[in-house]
Amino acid sequence: MSGVLIGTDRLRAHATLWYADARYRLAWLVLPQAAVALLAGLALALLKPAGEWGKPADSKENEKLYLDLLDKAGKDGDRAAFEKLKAGAEAGDVSARSFMGALYNPEWAALYVKNPVKPDAAKALTYYQRPADLGFPGAQRGMTELLLNRGRGQYDLKRGCRYGLAFHANPVAARNAYLDSWSTLYWIAGCYTDAESGVPRDPQKAADLYMDTVAAKLPLAVTTFTDELGRQPPDLVAAIQRNLAKRGFYTGPADGSATPQTRAAVQALAGRAAGPQTNPGTGNPGAGNSGAGNSGPGKPGTPPPATPPASAPSVEALMALFKSATTNAADEAKLRSLAESGVSVAQYLYALLLSPANTEQRITAPDGLLARRYLERLAGEASFAPAAASAAFLFDIGGAGLQRDPGKAADMTIRALELKSTEILQNLEQDKWGVGFWAALQQRLADRNLYQGRVVDQRNDRTIQAARRLLGNP
Repeated sequence: MSGVLIGTDRLRAHATLWYADARYRLAWLVLPQAAVALLAGLALALLKPAGEWGKPADSKENEKLYLDLLDKAGKDGDRAAFEKLKAGAEAGDVSARSFMGALYNPEWAALYVKNPVKPDAAKALTYYQRPADLGFPGAQRGMTELLLNRGRGQYDLKRGCRYGLAFHANPVAARNAYLDSWSTLYWIAGCYTDAESGVPRDPQKAADLYMDTVAAKLPLAVTTFTDELGRQPPDLVAAIQRNLAKRGFYTGPADGSATPQTRAAVQALAGRAAGPQTNPGTGNPGAGNSGAGNSGPGKPGTPPPATPPASAPSVEALMALFKSATTNAADEAKLRSLAESGVSVAQYLYALLLSPANTEQRITAPDGLLARRYLERLAGEASFAPAAASAAFLFDIGGAGLQRDPGKAADMTIRALELKSTEILQNLEQDKWGVGFWAALQQRLADRNLYQGRVVDQRNDRTIQAARRLLGNP
């Protein structure tokens, strides 16, 4: 057994040196491998790579440090925090590189509104690649998002599918709820049906993933497999019918025919028993998903546009519009129109404007139900952490047509923690929540084996510690 461990340590030493020092790489290529192996111990002593021997250089402590720097840089505009994060990334820390990728990733621009750098998909990929190759799920997801998204200018189907399948098979991604990124899973599903992806064709795997995204109410998926069902390959339709039958939504034959019964089953899975809703981009408040719902593709797997219409304002302009919309009816109408057209940042800001939790003076009457629709959809489909936190506050307060719901508030709190929202944790520590919330939250944390002890409707240290563990900040 000890021989196996020693061999493992040597492999890790080789990997550490390979990435840490160009001289070592050159020596490995020029000298006989046996001689290089003998020099490895001496080189390690001289280089003193970061991290404990036999463990990754990016420890949990480093990961927490760089995550804090990411939030300060992206959400607070802290330039010093950005420089520290960048220094860690340039020094080779894979956690820092993954978080730098997030700062440059255009998909996260709505979250990091005070980002000191401009979104740049090419730079994001440069930072993401090494941690993605080492199995970091956040970096793998970032690579998948950018490489399978035609709207970012870095489209590479084969490479994107390679990272996408690695992400989907990553046990850490499943354990930490990364796989709740439904638009990413939708793109991955297409890898199993596109002959040019380099992935062996497997209609059943594609159908299973597609129906997961339908069950999650991803507008693009629902539209594709109702309005566009007849345009899909028959073997994919048959696989969808088998999936729907397994879920108990379909009782007909798996014959590959796009029948009304099959469409009705898809709608039922999506919670649309009354038939198809308004197509994306035509005024349905829930149709947009970071611009993804503005046009359904002709075949599954074709990445939707990731950017809003060309006329959509920048994040900075939307923030200014939001501020003026509190007193200016024309600007309020502009913000509402952008939200209805599917611009995710506009949806979030308009929901804040409507929310009864907003105590600022405004010309628009609060509308709790409409605010809820926007926030829940953004939190669930666009992995939008601020929306999840805002939805939690909204359900805890209620009002303006929305009944107070402590259980829903707890659900959205869990979602915000899964999406790494430090804002929600700060609010939990302040204990300003209503009756029933703490008991509901404790029960949900207990269901995840994070909370131990009696469920009581009051804040306690065990609840905060469990929330920290779910956030990834023990």
